[in-house]
Amino acid sequence: MSIPSMPHPSDPDEQPSSPGGRPNWLVSLLMVLVCLAVVASGWGVARLVVGGPLPPLDVAEGPGSRPPRSGSARTEAAPEDAEAYLEGAAELVEDSSAFHITFTVYDGRSDPEEAPEPGRGADPAAGSADAFPGGPAIRSATASGEVTSGRGQAMYDSGAEPEFDHYFSTVDGRSVYRYDVGGGQLMMTADRGLELLDPPSAADRYLCSRTYGSAKLREVLDTSTDLTLRGREEVGLEWPELHSTHSAYRYTGTFTAMLGGYDPEAGHNTLTAVENAEFELWIDEQGYPRRFDYRTANGVGESYEYHSFS
Repeated sequence: MSIPSMPHPSDPDEQPSSPGGRPNWLVSLLMVLVCLAVVASGWGVARLVVGGPLPPLDVAEGPGSRPPRSGSARTEAAPEDAEAYLEGAAELVEDSSAFHITFTVYDGRSDPEEAPEPGRGADPAAGSADAFPGGPAIRSATASGEVTSGRGQAMYDSGAEPEFDHYFSTVDGRSVYRYDVGGGQLMMTADRGLELLDPPSAADRYLCSRTYGSAKLREVLDTSTDLTLRGREEVGLEWPELHSTHSAYRYTGTFTAMLGGYDPEAGHNTLTAVENAEFELWIDEQGYPRRFDYRTANGVGESYEYHSFS
């Protein structure tokens, strides 16, 4: 079996090691180990090597086969107890051995030439999630007039290598790939080659590990004071080739979101607090989240679709 070439780690001349950081020889060793893992595990790590879009997880489209956890918030909480029902949903995601989430990022401007109003809504930097250098962003408008800056997928599988993948691509095709290769080792590649994130920052841990799966649910629990059940309705998931409909409870409110991004000049992941964002959240009758949308006053926000759990 021929092994595809790995993306080159950063050149030491371009990105000097910080004092006390892990020596470059250990990064090189990690690259060798990941290459060897391709032979042992095949496609799981090969998708990291070639940097292609993530394939759908081979797990059930719904959680019906998963047995209820004894004494869990899911079995004890009624949907009317919004906080407890949401806590149960977060626990279900965190206890899953695999999940598949897709997401869309909105930059908040309906006109490509329109600049955000000073002092309104989120910090202007919040509109540049996973931005790249090279001139004005190419953006695409939805039917509702919202401007999409990019889309991505996050997948976790405890039996895969790497066990967590986070992929984001702007509408003009520029991409960021983030990985948890196991043992707490986080990696990413964007415009600087494949890098070991050591030590990982808070943004690295947020974007490169399985905790991403329940992050927005936890942010609502931690910051929302007006979480409210609005009723039960059918919610549709619209990601291409992953269409499905679920009977779910709809919740609304406001919260402070953490918007992940990438700073191309510094070459590292970022987190921006997005305050006073209005959200809609759908949790199905089995307690699993299915859709989460949020926007600020000037339209900055994200949409998440939760497709499968096991």
